Amino acid sequence: MPTKFIGIDLAWKSDQNPTTVVVLRGGRSGANLCARSDRLTSTEAILSFVLEHSGPDSVVAIDAPLIITNESGQRACETLVGKEYGAREASCHTSNLRLYPSASSVKLASALLKQGYTHALMVSRCRGRIVAEVYPHAALVALFDLPKTIKYKKGRVAEKRMGLASFRTLLLQLFDAEPCLLSSEGMAELLSVDLDVLRGRALKAYEDTLDSLLCAYVAYYFWYWGFDRNEVFGNIESGYILNPKLILGGIARAV
Repeated sequence: MPTKFIGIDLAWKSDQNPTTVVVLRGGRSGANLCARSDRLTSTEAILSFVLEHSGPDSVVAIDAPLIITNESGQRACETLVGKEYGAREASCHTSNLRLYPSASSVKLASALLKQGYTHALMVSRCRGRIVAEVYPHAALVALFDLPKTIKYKKGRVAEKRMGLASFRTLLLQLFDAEPCLLSSEGMAELLSVDLDVLRGRALKAYEDTLDSLLCAYVAYYFWYWGFDRNEVFGNIESGYILNPKLILGGIARAV
């Protein structure tokens, strides 16, 4: 039975913004797009969508802090990612209980654990249901050996479009990487959207969808390579971030 790889760009700081989810399905020979949503607005709706698309073997990668125990300052995992990738502009934002005393991301992680999911750093083999916190900026830098992060979240509309075009160009390289994405009508439609017609909420929704696709690929990458080509920053007590190990020259060249 194919494994599901679920990427979530979680709108955990505010319920005013929708959460985006992308689901890939596949195995050792590749994974294709099988479902996506950009309209989930509650923890219950997100959990329901994830469980609907989960199988016996599923990996969920979430761009949001899943464990927050520190009262103030940065989590240790955020500091460690900053030390590793800060020079490439991929430092993390700060999470703590003073800023986020009841983060919906922590609530979602707890709900997934109750549904049989296990944190990635607690498994030795990528079998069963696994959940992990990931960070797209650091993942992009590591997968493609980027000197700097791509600027697609801030700036004027034209600058965001240019950044998204660069981001999408990198994602297209994953069709020639190991593991690889597979071509499909849905994937082609997603990666060929006319950026020039997007603005406002539509532009933000597309940005979130690409982030979710990257998260889903990181889930797939972890399932495929395990800890041979992935590493964990932090620990289960204070929080952790799963990230691909840096590939010199980029993943597409390492096949």
